[in-house]
Amino acid sequence: MKTPVSLVKCTTYDRPDVNRAVSEALDLLGSIKRYVNPGNRVLLKFNLLTGAPPEKAITTHPEVVRAVIDQVRKAQAVPLVGDCSGYEGPANKNRYYSACRLAGIEQACAEEGVELVHLSAESIDVDNPQGRAFKHFTLAKGVVEADAVINLPKLKTHGLCLFTGGVKNNFGCLPGLLKAQMHLRAQGVEYFSQMLVDLLLAVKPTLTVMDAVVGMEGDGPNNGNPKQIGAILASADPVALDAVACEMVGIEPLMVPTTRLAYEQEIGMGDLEQIDLLGEPLETMRVTGFQLPSGPAAFFRARGLLSFLQGRLVAKPALVTDRCKGCWVCIEHCPAEALSKNKRTPVFDYDKCIRCYCCQELCPNDAIELRRPLLARLVR
Repeated sequence: MKTPVSLVKCTTYDRPDVNRAVSEALDLLGSIKRYVNPGNRVLLKFNLLTGAPPEKAITTHPEVVRAVIDQVRKAQAVPLVGDCSGYEGPANKNRYYSACRLAGIEQACAEEGVELVHLSAESIDVDNPQGRAFKHFTLAKGVVEADAVINLPKLKTHGLCLFTGGVKNNFGCLPGLLKAQMHLRAQGVEYFSQMLVDLLLAVKPTLTVMDAVVGMEGDGPNNGNPKQIGAILASADPVALDAVACEMVGIEPLMVPTTRLAYEQEIGMGDLEQIDLLGEPLETMRVTGFQLPSGPAAFFRARGLLSFLQGRLVAKPALVTDRCKGCWVCIEHCPAEALSKNKRTPVFDYDKCIRCYCCQELCPNDAIELRRPLLARLVR
């Protein structure tokens, strides 16, 4: 039996358009009532990478969150909204709610009378016996205790993993500085991606609904450019959903390591031939000219070269001095302690840098860019 993924056209964030598209995407899967029972406490795990207005396309748009709230209520369940934002660092209630305010999520929750949960505040250790490499995780308590988790990713590129969607969005279930610690433990694209696949088994999202109305291209997930995509996608299988989303924007699905690894381990479907696409035909929804990030593209094409070449293929984070405000967020979140203070601006120690790009992801001022070495530009 093929894995169903729904694909619905949605070209604006006008509330009627988003409500229609989300409702149609879920109805194509058999309706929200197939996935959520009356009385369930349902966590809507959105993407709050950092505090940014919706038009920057960094976070899940509040209208998509609002539309899923409405669907959960139609199933007579109780919606809760939350994320563990990487911008927080150690659990920081004020910084979290400030980021939610900037992203428009706080206002949407207030207007809908829904609890906005500070997920990083409490955590629980969980066993993950099915994981290939990671047999234990520390997850946000709100994730573990929810009756169902609805995963609400944003379609974006990613400097390390090439693409961030349904699988990668579960990384936000790790609270506080555990994200930075995990980057240090799971170094390298393959191992980090395997960690994300193992994490998918631990979180077990009930349903994934992707905001692909406006996505991000280029040096995502924070410093790229908004890109009109015009779609809402939904599936119970986030791997299959990511495969369709990638194909739609011109990325070979199995070039994304999380998709490939999950498919190889039979955790999700990465083969488009085995996906039942419901709704719009893929041919009518393809996006041309979608720009890939600077970081991983050459590395993936050159996978298998000797390790000493990787430094000549993988992009380095570099400071754009005139944009730096001296906030030190990059230093606070660097898992390898590869950044230090030098008067007003940070300084990189590239011998320590593990190319996780946390600094580039979380810089609120777009002051860190990814610079590809000459060899990487030639390979690409």
